[in-house]
Order: sequence, then structure tokens, then C-alpha cells
Amino acid sequence: MTDTETPAPQVSFVLPTSTAVARYMQLKVESVLNTPYQVTDELTPYEHVLTVSHDAKVTADLLNLPEQQAEIAIDLLEEALDGGAIEDAYGLRGGVLNVLLPMASEDLDLGLDAVLDEEDGAPTIDKFANTPNELFSSLTPAQVWVGTGPIEAQLADALLPRLWAETRELSFPTPGAANAEWLSRLRLWSYNPAGGGRGRVIDLIVAERNMLLEKRVTICHERGIDIEFLPNL
Repeated sequence: MTDTETPAPQVSFVLPTSTAVARYMQLKVESVLNTPYQVTDELTPYEHVLTVSHDAKVTADLLNLPEQQAEIAIDLLEEALDGGAIEDAYGLRGGVLNVLLPMASEDLDLGLDAVLDEEDGAPTIDKFANTPNELFSSLTPAQVWVGTGPIEAQLADALLPRLWAETRELSFPTPGAANAEWLSRLRLWSYNPAGGGRGRVIDLIVAERNMLLEKRVTICHERGIDIEFLPNL
């Protein structure tokens, strides 16, 4: 994309919970930060902040995002400049595969507790970071940390309006029941072909996240930035 202004997402559907809405905004901002733009020298904003500006606000201002999205972008870019700690994978992260789940927390991750407490038999932090995690729909913490890419964002924007259209006339006793129906349909979608002979949705998402992860880790190593996420591709 080469526009000088990054467009805000056009929302034409309703999500079943407020957490899902916040997760959707998070994945949209992450996808912006993982997409090259003319205004960021044909680099992704993540690459720009790490190699050119070294200032989160300077890079974020180039994107001309709406205020709320700009605040999220600045926070994410600042995290990138600080390096990569395992705790950064939690919160509203996880992209479309996790958009309908409750917000993930370190407190709920018993595997992380074992690593941080250095319990006998616990994996090293880098192994834990590259192990599929149930809290993240079997994405690894490293894949979650690197963020949503443009392919995944396009898949999300194709799926979520369709789920809204398919379920808007259905009757649910609670918002939780509606969310469970959406989640069931999302799971089925994620393990089916994406169309165009490109393979399963989940495989496309994992491949894109792995590509982004490898590039980010390489830049961090070149810049001497400490991270706990080492790619295991």
C-alpha cells in the first residue's frame, strides 16, 4: 500500500462482545504496523521504528491513524523498541483466531508460571515462546507477539462480516451464547481452505506470522535489541 494516509477500518458488522471489539481493533492496528507504506520508506512501521526513526510517536504520526488506533500503535511501537518480553504476548493479542476469546493473561498460563519460577522440568523461556499454547488457539507466544499481518487481516475482514450476516437473525439467550456460536463457526473456518488454492486458513496465518517473526528477530539481533522470542521455524 502506498497511500500517504492509512485508512481506518470500515466496520459493517457487529461483534458479540466488547472484548471481541477491542481484539478486532488490536489486530487491525497490528496489521498496519506489519504492512509496508510509502510514508515509512517502503518499510513496515515496525521496521521503520527499529531502523530509521527510533521514536514510536514519529513513526505512528506518519500513519495518520485515528486517535484511539494511534495510541495503540504508539504502545506497540514502544514495546518493539524496548525489545521483546514474554509478557508482551498477552492482553488483546492473538489476531483473528483469538478475536472471540476472553483476554489472555499471564496469570492464567500455568506453563509460563513454571518457566518463570524455574520449576524442575520446565522448558526454557525460548522453548516456551515457540511452543503452541492453548491460550492462543495453538499459536505460539512468539507468533502472537509479532502481530497480525496483512493477509490475516484480510481473512478476518472477509470472515467477520459473514458471521454477522449468518447469525444476526438468530435468537440467543445471552451474549455468551452468541459468542459461542460465532466461535464454533470461526474454528470450522480456520481449518478449511481459504480459497484460491492457498491452503487452510490456519496454515496461511501461521506462515505469515513466522515470516514476520523471522524478519523482526533478525532486525533486533542486528540492532542489539534483547528479545526473548527466538524463531523456531
